[in-house]
Amino acid sequence: MNQTLIDELAVGLRRKKSALLQELTESHSDLQAITEERESELEESAQKDLMTRLTSRLKERDQKTIREIDAALERVAAGGYGSCENCGNEIGIGRLRALPMAELCIECATEREKRQHSDRVEESTASPERV
Repeated sequence: MNQTLIDELAVGLRRKKSALLQELTESHSDLQAITEERESELEESAQKDLMTRLTSRLKERDQKTIREIDAALERVAAGGYGSCENCGNEIGIGRLRALPMAELCIECATEREKRQHSDRVEESTASPERV
């Protein structure tokens, strides 16, 4: 995959993460100071501890999104961004632009959703055991 595209998507991921954190920082001056500092300073242990405490205040959905962003940024750093974690094929550029945190190609994601749907249907149609 083109490194320029990966860098562009990584910048977008960082912006999304910053936006989520900024929502929380509006009422917390400590967080506002963190978001104004350069990203390299976030690597320091004290900053990470503070970010962990503050992230715990976020809504569960936002926490999940931040975890997905962090995982995607880790894949960027490791050189695996854009490769499906299931089959190893390249994730389509369109999919990454729409969902930059994607870790599965469209085929594997579709297959996973089908399995999950099938499992839910089986659970809902299973008759309860009588004791």
